Amino acid sequence: MNSKKLVISLLAMSVLAGCSNPETRAQANRGFDYEDAKLRTTPLLIPAGLEAPDFNNEYVIPAPTEGVIGGVTGKAVDVRPPTQVLPLVRGTEVMDSGSGLWFYQQRLDQPLEQELRQALEAFFKGQKAEFSQSAQGWRSNGRAIGSEKQQFSWQLVPDAVRRAVAVQVSAEGGETLLAQDRQRAEAAMLNAFSLSYQRELTKKQNLLDRSPIKLTLDQDQGRLLTDEGYDRSWKRLVTLLPQLGFKLTNRQQALGYVDVEFDGLSKGKWRDLGLPALNIPEQQYRIQLGDLGEQSSITLSDKNKVPVSADILSQLARTLGDAFQRTDLIR
Repeated sequence: MNSKKLVISLLAMSVLAGCSNPETRAQANRGFDYEDAKLRTTPLLIPAGLEAPDFNNEYVIPAPTEGVIGGVTGKAVDVRPPTQVLPLVRGTEVMDSGSGLWFYQQRLDQPLEQELRQALEAFFKGQKAEFSQSAQGWRSNGRAIGSEKQQFSWQLVPDAVRRAVAVQVSAEGGETLLAQDRQRAEAAMLNAFSLSYQRELTKKQNLLDRSPIKLTLDQDQGRLLTDEGYDRSWKRLVTLLPQLGFKLTNRQQALGYVDVEFDGLSKGKWRDLGLPALNIPEQQYRIQLGDLGEQSSITLSDKNKVPVSADILSQLARTLGDAFQRTDLIR
């Protein structure tokens, strides 16, 4: 295919894609000639010599009078499906009215309302949308959804009992904005904010996941202790084990255990990693992770679930403790 034909083909595809976009096509893609259709009736022809039958007029449909037919018809019918508000952020719930989202407190280090205020302003600035703040909330244009002329009102509604804060948005326009257009605009704006907020949360979580974790040996209890919660400790553990010579044969995050087989590493490999060499028997082990709230525990046992010796646990603590501090080992 030469370049001229390629350009023509791409233009044709672009035109077809634009015509068939369900988000922009508000009218049905067929004709509306049926609106002008009239009911045509002709008298029943009775052959000569026969009598006309009796007719029952009980079910005759009367002709509609002006003003009887209500609602929109034909081209005025908006065939686009309603835009649905999506709870894109973990721990969110759509409000019954559909014009807001409930966000529930997940972190204890920062008040949720303050976090959402920052997220809203970051959202406006990220979209380069014009916005202003008042005691009632915020007012912004619809740049995030491509409607800069459309104005929106934002409000945060805290609920101390539920430990939640609602983000509500209202499309301004009074009587000039149709109900379906209002619903679509509000839902699209809420989804745009949720997506932006989720991206920021993911970015922060990725940075947190890559930060050092302190691991210490609790010899009296025969375990290792991390200074992080269960989820972060689990991610760090299953990420580092394969790099330290452990083959993961089975893992159950809900139950907190990892079955591994230690094949060992060469001295050169340990030097390349810059970690203390782990000199323990090359065999099968079970590593059990325990949830202690803001801490986590790690215990090591053999394939028969018998706890390993204090020497093996001490060696694991030395090597794994250094590895947990190393952010360059996290993929």
